[in-house]
Amino acid sequence: MKKTIYLLLSLFIFIGCSKPTPTSPVLLEAQEKKYEITETQVVETETGSAPVTGATETLDLTQLWSYGLTSIRTGEPIIAENGEHQLDESLVTLGYNLVVDKNGTILTPRAVPLHGGEKLILTDTYQDDLNTREYARIYTIMAPIRDTILYHFEETSREEWLAITAVLTINNIKTEDAPEVNGRSVLSTEQVYDYVASGNAEGSPIMRYLEEAGLELKCLAFQDFDFTNPEGANHCVEHNISTGAGIKLP
Repeated sequence: MKKTIYLLLSLFIFIGCSKPTPTSPVLLEAQEKKYEITETQVVETETGSAPVTGATETLDLTQLWSYGLTSIRTGEPIIAENGEHQLDESLVTLGYNLVVDKNGTILTPRAVPLHGGEKLILTDTYQDDLNTREYARIYTIMAPIRDTILYHFEETSREEWLAITAVLTINNIKTEDAPEVNGRSVLSTEQVYDYVASGNAEGSPIMRYLEEAGLELKCLAFQDFDFTNPEGANHCVEHNISTGAGIKLP
């Protein structure tokens, strides 16, 4: 009898200490799922990789101050589904970045502003062209600014906004207050925050702020680049910005 009890106890101990071996496809699939990326995935391109945000949290655009507003210049809504840039700072490596549009097409240095949905990718090879490097650098500055004011203003304090836009201030961009604030004003960084906080903001002054801030960074950064627009105006010249002088960083 004692021998039988001892054998039974030994069997129970053996079973309790044993680990199941994933021999079936179901068990293998269950183990593999533990390693799936739920918040950020990476898409491979010919030149490198870019983050693609998963659907773990979806913004309700209807709750944002910017919902339903359009730009006077373009007539388009200032926000859209998948319009956020959601910069992945782990990808930022000066000289090894490119910018792609929402379809994954590589964007070359240009004066036109971000439209929404552009992403940063990391490349294996160093980008020899200075303007290409600076275009990617400016994206890392302007994408968070754009996301913050358009998509995350409600959760951003004035102090946080001034910290996010510090590079603009250091480079004397958007530091001059408009004499009056209305739908056609050229607002400073501080006025932009206060204007949206007022609850009566229109879309056009905000979009103009974003477009001109990004353009003036390009004036400072790009070399041997023609900033003359189709109407024959040159923003850099009109605002006495020394082209190619370089961007000052904190």
